[in-house]
Amino acid sequence: MQIKRRTFLSGLVGLSLPFAAASCTSNSSNSAANLPQSASSPVAPSPNSSSGTTVRIGYQKATELDLLRSRGNLDQQLKEQGVAIEWALFPSGPPMLEAMNAGKIDFGGVGESPPIFAQAGGGQFYYVSVTPLSPQTQDIVVRKDSPIQSAADLKGKRIAFQKGSSAHYLLLKVLEEQGISVKDIEAISLPPADARAAFEQGNVDAWSIWDPFLAVAEGTGTIRNLSLGRERRTYFLASQQFANNQPESVKTILAAAKENGQWAKQNFRQVAEQFSGEIKVDAKILEKVYQRRSWEVLPVDAQIQQAQQQVADAFYKAQIIPNSLDVKTAFLASEGYGKVFPN
Repeated sequence: MQIKRRTFLSGLVGLSLPFAAASCTSNSSNSAANLPQSASSPVAPSPNSSSGTTVRIGYQKATELDLLRSRGNLDQQLKEQGVAIEWALFPSGPPMLEAMNAGKIDFGGVGESPPIFAQAGGGQFYYVSVTPLSPQTQDIVVRKDSPIQSAADLKGKRIAFQKGSSAHYLLLKVLEEQGISVKDIEAISLPPADARAAFEQGNVDAWSIWDPFLAVAEGTGTIRNLSLGRERRTYFLASQQFANNQPESVKTILAAAKENGQWAKQNFRQVAEQFSGEIKVDAKILEKVYQRRSWEVLPVDAQIQQAQQQVADAFYKAQIIPNSLDVKTAFLASEGYGKVFPN
């Protein structure tokens, strides 16, 4: 049997930076229905064998999984196991998770907020690993001449952010810590390209944003950071069917992603130069982005579950999702988790 490697595109949207990094938004005009029919679900194999099957992996531009795709190591490893890969490009996390819930993809990488909305909508997936990101990878920024000097000064101001993103969660936490109600600000939900235009034109007073958009804005020399960033996370997710039926494939993917991250940490400039032309961002800015993010691939433990529960609780408290969530139901039980994560 000949194993083929196929790559297909899923609804790229027009952004000034054409990828949403790992902090994907909860708004998208894309849906799983936009995926090619060639990504039909394979017949479920036995739990101990993935021979003759196809793994469908969703990725976003210039992220960890895109680097893994471009290096080709994982393709070769799975090919040796008799498994083909189909790589599916997505503009953000929500349509990726819609595709996963529809059975169109098996594995993907997203930020911390999209899984909350997916779980609230009945998504059937597992968190299988986590990559922590430093506080420097997101912030709330103002123009250099702005009178806003601290988080307390945000009350009554017009603040742009992307609904359902890590930037949205950051804003909610900052306001909560200051005792400021969401009703005490003018919340303006805009995708990053539109938010940047509104910010530069003076139509909003502050902008909550993440890398690489943050790094690009910093590079203009016209903004001032309020230094309000919090540690955030990206997650690798697997559909429940895939994790249960093909644990060895999940383990292979995670082991390759772990090695990929170790390589990237030693080759920031090479990674930046590789993706610079593709996403039209200066290589020096991308190098800064990649230097201040973590490429570690770590297991999800009780502490990670607690952190993700806080994200869910914040969105529920703000009445952004309709029901409270118990996020641990989307984490593999400890006895099952050891079967899919490499030692």
